[in-house]
Amino acid sequence: MRSLLQDVEADASRAEDSRGQPADRDYQLDLADAVSGIAASDDLAVELRASQAALALIEERLAFAVEASGALGWWDWDIALDRVYAGEVFARMYGVDPAEAAAGAPLTAFVDGIHPDDREMVAAKIAATAAEAAEFREEYRLLGADGTVTWVYARGRCYHDTEGRPSRFPGVVIDITDRKCTERRKDALIELGDRLRDRDDVGEITFAAAEVMARALGATRAGYGLVDHADESIVVQPDWRSPGAASIAGLHRFRDYGSFVDDLKRGETVIITDVATDPRSRGMSDTLLALGIRVLVNVPIVERGRLAAVAFVHYDKPHRWTDEEIGFVRTMADRTQAAVARARAEEQQRWLNGELSHRLKNTLAMVQSIATQTLRNAADLDAAREDLVPRLIALGKAHDILLAGSRESAEVADVVGGALALHAGREGRFEIQGAVIRLDSSVALSLSLILHELATNAAKYGSLSQESGRVSVSWTVVRVNGETTFRLVWTERDGPAVSPPSRRGFGSRLIERGLAGGSVAIDYAPEGLTCTLEALLGE
Repeated sequence: MRSLLQDVEADASRAEDSRGQPADRDYQLDLADAVSGIAASDDLAVELRASQAALALIEERLAFAVEASGALGWWDWDIALDRVYAGEVFARMYGVDPAEAAAGAPLTAFVDGIHPDDREMVAAKIAATAAEAAEFREEYRLLGADGTVTWVYARGRCYHDTEGRPSRFPGVVIDITDRKCTERRKDALIELGDRLRDRDDVGEITFAAAEVMARALGATRAGYGLVDHADESIVVQPDWRSPGAASIAGLHRFRDYGSFVDDLKRGETVIITDVATDPRSRGMSDTLLALGIRVLVNVPIVERGRLAAVAFVHYDKPHRWTDEEIGFVRTMADRTQAAVARARAEEQQRWLNGELSHRLKNTLAMVQSIATQTLRNAADLDAAREDLVPRLIALGKAHDILLAGSRESAEVADVVGGALALHAGREGRFEIQGAVIRLDSSVALSLSLILHELATNAAKYGSLSQESGRVSVSWTVVRVNGETTFRLVWTERDGPAVSPPSRRGFGSRLIERGLAGGSVAIDYAPEGLTCTLEALLGE
């Protein structure tokens, strides 16, 4: 600008010298106006360049902030030319090369990145927005080349030209996957509570939990299994799986699928992102892949320090686990286990109620039988009382043994000890030995009453009626005709000479009846009575 002004001043000076007088007044005014106009134009150019630089800086900072967020992308669609200009984040979200997006790519290049199930809906929304020059607000899913699903929230506006035709459609999109997943997991927990509230069948409970968990996580398969800690096996309950995936319900041995059972037994959650590369499953990866398992998580459920159950989730494609997802699976596993425990407790209570009713009826019937037979064979009331009371006590002790142990069985040693408790004062006169064997309730009750009658008879008429007398009680398990049989032998020695009874009272008939479903053999040898009792044992 300074050089331009110097040139104008030089021309004015030469004009004055050539005439010998100052230039014409009009010429001077025109020159001043020209100089002023040039200065004003130069100032505008400077201001324009400054404004453009400031705008470029603002745009650069905005673009940097958008791209740096990693979750927010922008687009600008030139509708007439069908060119979408977009930033790097937006391009990567939709599976488009960032360089191509920066130069402008057709809309179809970005549409292909939308989840197939959402494309029709998004296309309809875009068409309506373009037709009405309206604002676009929508949530939908994107599907990555690796199968990853991303939720986004897109917001933009379509602008029309002066003739009312759609010309430009800019906007921004933000990744809302975390928020959507959090909402979905919260909804899943609420749904699980609703579905488990009235269920009391373990299979139904575990299937409902598996379905809710798998759908919330977008998994291929999910389920729950009951573990045999010692055998390292698992019985998988009915599992939920996506269409085309096979069920794995049933019995499985952990070692058939790798070594991760060692982690589970320590109470550690097992996360395998690829069964083909993880050292715990690599050797068995073909078996796992054949079941559609590429990614898995197993959450152990430990009760009283032992692995009791496992909740599992499977994917047939790569999946990146988040801490929130693992926490969700743990929560689902805990709630499922609580529901299973409740169902089992209720089932056990129903069984106990039925068993109590059954046993009460049987006990009353047995008491009635004992009382009737005792009174029928007693010489007088005092004799009846003397026989009846010990028999009822023996019956009560037998029930005490059953209730103290398993509700379905009792150990032979406990039954023998309880039946002979009334004769405990005769220390050293009993020789008792035998293996650890459990008898079911009916056999245990029969054995208790028979032993009581044998001991009572021995005290009245047999070896226990003399100070030198001894009784040996031994038992074992033998094979009789190819069947597993419990055998108990009662042997009396060093007592008075034995002879068969002249009359058969209730006690004799009870002994001769033998064990429930078994047999009895009585030998009245002169040197002492021997009674052999046998009953079949379940395999």
